[in-house]
Amino acid sequence: MIAQVLADAAHLHGAANVLARHGIWAAAILFPAGFFGSSAGRGATRPNRLIILLYLGAAALTAGVLTLGIGLLSS
Repeated sequence: MIAQVLADAAHLHGAANVLARHGIWAAAILFPAGFFGSSAGRGATRPNRLIILLYLGAAALTAGVLTLGIGLLSS
């Protein structure tokens, strides 16, 4: 929620605006999906292929926060 307000304050345009606005909330969905999805299944002792959602969530969060931070510093 705060990221949306900060993205308005940064006056971002184009791809930077989309990345700053949607990267952070996408990470909030991808992280839990990766944790719970990768451990699903009977007798699972190792994560399954859904572990990739954790890495996608980390990439989305990193890209969103960096874009928002650079946008705020440059405005």
